[in-house]
Amino acid sequence: MSKITSFLFAVLFLTGSAFAAKPALPSLTVPDGLGYNIHFTDARPGELEQLAASGATIVRMDFGWWTEIEKGQYDFSAFDRLTASLEKHNIRPLYILDYSNRHYDNGLSPCSDEGRKAFAKWAAAAAVHFKDKGILWEMYNEPNIGFWKPKPNADDYIKLALETGRALREAAPDEIYIGPATSDIDIPFLEACFKGGLLEYWDAVSVHPYRQTNPETVIAEYAKLRYLIDKYAPKGKKIPILSAEWGYSTVWNNFNDERQGKYLPRQWMVNLAAEVPISIWYDWHDDGTDPKESEHHFGTTNHEYRKDQTPVYEPKPSYIAAKTFNETFKGFKYNKRLWTDDPSVYVFLFDKDNGKEVKLAAWTTAKEPKNIEIPCSLGKFGVVSYLGEKQSELSANEKGLALTVSGGAVYLTPQGSKGWWSKLAAEQSFPLAVYDATDQTAYGQTNPFSAEPYPSIAARKIGSVSIEQKSDVICPNPVAVALPIPAKNELVIKLVNSERNMSGDLRIETVNGLEPDNPQQWYHFSLKKEDAVTEIRIPLKSIPTKNYRFSIEAKVVNDNGIVRSYTIFPVRTMKLVDDFSSRNEETLNKNWSINPDGDSKVESEQSIVLDNGFVKITYKFGEGWKFVQLKPRGDLRKINGKPKTLGLLINGDGSDCSVNIRYTDSKGQTFQVHGGRLKDKKPYYFEFALDGTNVAAHWGGPNDGNINYPIEFDSIIVDGTRQAFGPSSVNVASPVLIYE
Repeated sequence: MSKITSFLFAVLFLTGSAFAAKPALPSLTVPDGLGYNIHFTDARPGELEQLAASGATIVRMDFGWWTEIEKGQYDFSAFDRLTASLEKHNIRPLYILDYSNRHYDNGLSPCSDEGRKAFAKWAAAAAVHFKDKGILWEMYNEPNIGFWKPKPNADDYIKLALETGRALREAAPDEIYIGPATSDIDIPFLEACFKGGLLEYWDAVSVHPYRQTNPETVIAEYAKLRYLIDKYAPKGKKIPILSAEWGYSTVWNNFNDERQGKYLPRQWMVNLAAEVPISIWYDWHDDGTDPKESEHHFGTTNHEYRKDQTPVYEPKPSYIAAKTFNETFKGFKYNKRLWTDDPSVYVFLFDKDNGKEVKLAAWTTAKEPKNIEIPCSLGKFGVVSYLGEKQSELSANEKGLALTVSGGAVYLTPQGSKGWWSKLAAEQSFPLAVYDATDQTAYGQTNPFSAEPYPSIAARKIGSVSIEQKSDVICPNPVAVALPIPAKNELVIKLVNSERNMSGDLRIETVNGLEPDNPQQWYHFSLKKEDAVTEIRIPLKSIPTKNYRFSIEAKVVNDNGIVRSYTIFPVRTMKLVDDFSSRNEETLNKNWSINPDGDSKVESEQSIVLDNGFVKITYKFGEGWKFVQLKPRGDLRKINGKPKTLGLLINGDGSDCSVNIRYTDSKGQTFQVHGGRLKDKKPYYFEFALDGTNVAAHWGGPNDGNINYPIEFDSIIVDGTRQAFGPSSVNVASPVLIYE
């Protein structure tokens, strides 16, 4: 480095550039840590100027192992050029150490001692080469899915990440090392990494929280991940979460440019509220123009490069939304959420210079606009839309500030005196959600039988105005109550344990349609940490043939001898699709079939038999795309009314196969809903939406995504992993329709 370059670098560091002599993670101040994924090392003329104009301060890019051109010989010149061009625009690189090299392990992901050592040596050489450039080094890209060849393997990934971590810490101890960049927030994979000791080396945990639901649904997942990081982190080490890749394709079902534009700033704001200092939007610009290829339409600009035009890429609403957010909140930090008694409404307070300046953002996750009142002091507010459109000024009265909010956030700036707002900003901020293993926390009581958040609301008066904050307190290791299935004149209740010691008594509270022999009797249960499942059987006078309703109440004695009562299964209207306990082999095969599907060239074997009130599905798959469908026949297909979900209890076989269902509507559309994977040999309970939400795929009919009632039950699916597997078997309980 020349003397002039050294001087300029020092100036950049002292003036707050993204680059620092001793790298650190970005702050939570807008726009630090906000940026995009890119797919180039040499930007086209005008490209980085347009990217920087949106306010982006960071980009994420693959730093491929292909840069080891011969064994032990590295060519980093492409990334020298990229790093230098980014530095000119005060944009910080997040480089992904990833993929394979033709010289090792037959071009597959590193799985041998030689391959791992070579990868680690290459990574360390890169970190030394780019030392003091402020680069964040990320360990691989989505190793929990198909990017790890030949197939995902947590053990192999952990070995590689440990080897790389040791090499980096020895060669460049001050460089930032993060991982594992999982596709989604894959808790089992992440926990395996934590147990494997990677938090000793990582400065942050990176995830890709993709979803086709709204960004706010990530809040509880972040809280669970935060709980696990703190559980396994070295004592005294604070390890943040990074959103290293996350976006929405405009050609997904029910998505478009407008919806993508609304979601981008909401995603960034939710990340900031969850203390996530890096938010990488996928993607910088569209990767193609195929209207049916979702991968082509994640960008904030259109695909076509417009030479000699300014800007060089045509902005989509998401680009304008990003630019507006960064300009509006530059220098501000998230302060707190203000509660409005409507969980679909989000009002975030941001502040600057310790409350000397404040701004608000308000929106709703509801489909329709909402009229709300924000409790606040008297005064006027400047209003800007998420697309930068200046709107009419608003005034607050004694009741607060009345306004209409929609899916596109509005940004509010109080005019005049800031004293009241400064006092509000100085108040303690509650986390949006927190996982806590104790029954009583600083934020409220948890329910040891539920993973659902317990809303804890705290009120505080600022002057004459009452302000409320809310935290969702979630139990990280609840005793799950699987859907109770009536079978053989008994109600079978399964308590699926998760690292808890617990004892107590339970009974059912009948509403209608289900009659126990002794309605007042309490049934004792006892759980130990090592117990996978406890089963309680309550005798019934008969099995219900029509809709039935009941709830389950429990009294639990905790470690302090305090007895607490819980409703562990709420009252809902249910109906058995079929009572497997009443079938024999002949009637089973008349009313149900087991059919193979997928690639016709892939061999499979499948059969069904009755097994103690369950249907046992036995299957064997060859290598490739294959799945089996358990299909009802005749009247069993018919579904009356508009059920919300279908509940299914299934005893897993540890195959990692996924369980899905299909249903069809009256216009011939088929909807597929994903439940989860059978990772372990234990009971799993899935609830599949039947109301058009959480649809993984749909086809046929008008293919418009609308549910045209009545609907029919098509099948229960056990979907293979594309690897040869079996023979194996899973036991499926009688499926149940749930109406509320």
